Amino acid sequence: MTIGYNLLKKEAIAMEQEYQKRINAVKSYLSGEKPSTIYKPLGKPKQWLWFWLGRYDPNDENWYKDRPKTNKVIHNKIDEKIENLVCGIRNKLANTKYSQIGTLAIQWELKKLGITEIPIWTINRIIKRNDLVKEPEIYEKRNKLYPKIEVIAPNILHQLDLIGPRYIGKGKNNKFFSINLIDVFSNAVKFKPYKGKRDIFVTDLLVSGWQLLGIPKYLQFDNELSFKGSNRYPRTFGNVIKLCLHFGVEPIFIPEAEPWRQGVIEKFNNVYDKTFFRRQHFSDFEHLSKESYVFESFHNQNHRYGKLRGKTPWDVHASVTRKVLPKSFNLYKRHIPFKEGRVSFIRLSDEKGNVRFFTETFKVEKDLPNEYVKGTIFTKPNLLKFYYDGRIIKIYKYDINKR
Repeated sequence: MTIGYNLLKKEAIAMEQEYQKRINAVKSYLSGEKPSTIYKPLGKPKQWLWFWLGRYDPNDENWYKDRPKTNKVIHNKIDEKIENLVCGIRNKLANTKYSQIGTLAIQWELKKLGITEIPIWTINRIIKRNDLVKEPEIYEKRNKLYPKIEVIAPNILHQLDLIGPRYIGKGKNNKFFSINLIDVFSNAVKFKPYKGKRDIFVTDLLVSGWQLLGIPKYLQFDNELSFKGSNRYPRTFGNVIKLCLHFGVEPIFIPEAEPWRQGVIEKFNNVYDKTFFRRQHFSDFEHLSKESYVFESFHNQNHRYGKLRGKTPWDVHASVTRKVLPKSFNLYKRHIPFKEGRVSFIRLSDEKGNVRFFTETFKVEKDLPNEYVKGTIFTKPNLLKFYYDGRIIKIYKYDINKR
């Protein structure tokens, strides 16, 4: 009797110890510990860890215990342990600094765990069923012919935008702006916080951006005054336009009040806001600047996008030869002379076929009311040409102050 009792007691203790190993292993993984440092010291195979991660259910207090075997088969249903694992990964990513939380990021985490057979649509079903999806903001779009740039490689088109003002704590001295630059093809980014939005800050960001990403063929932005120059002197270009012309970049202004034309940078701004700025406390501007650099590097080296087939932005961006601005170039110690080139803008014509650029109105074509046209200023011959569907529809003499 005593021998039998002692044997049962030992088995019970061993089982409780096994239960505790399962609980501790899952806790360690969800806290960010590497899988190999969890199962190897326990003398367990990695499949053991994946199994109990899949079994983990915060709503089931007995998830770590063995279950009776059953022959019952349920068809067309996602495996419960896979569903729990996907939800667990999603929640872990949501609580990991700077991480993406989409289906592609979850699939990548599954692959790192050795689980390669779970398709995107299955992950999407799981996170939707568990109310883990937030609907993105949808912009109103106009169903009209719009002049587009074909982007088939890095450094064809960069998009630039300005976020702010934002505040670190209270008070006007804690105000800052973030100036963000992104390559439309690779999604590689460069951004910095500044204590203002003057053109000198924009040109500083562009120099550092082109030193990292390379010089693009086109730079696209909205109609922010610091991008344009002065409304008082509409045919005298500001420093941002001059910098573009100096390096052979064609600046393109999007239509007014149509932020969706900057779709790639707008999506990144959302990532910046939710994944970076609102996820932590910044003690001061210096702290913000340091963390901005950390997040920029993390994004370029770790974030994954469906359009890149699971590769990171830097995997794609660094795979091609780039014309990079030398690190020796100093914006503050060098006068940038005016260079000839092209400056473009896209506008929606009014009911009379007129468009505005800076403070000037141009009659383009009365037979093209409420249509998108592209205007391009050719600085060398001092001409402004308007295009619709790739063909020239109007030419104006456009004298430029080339100071």
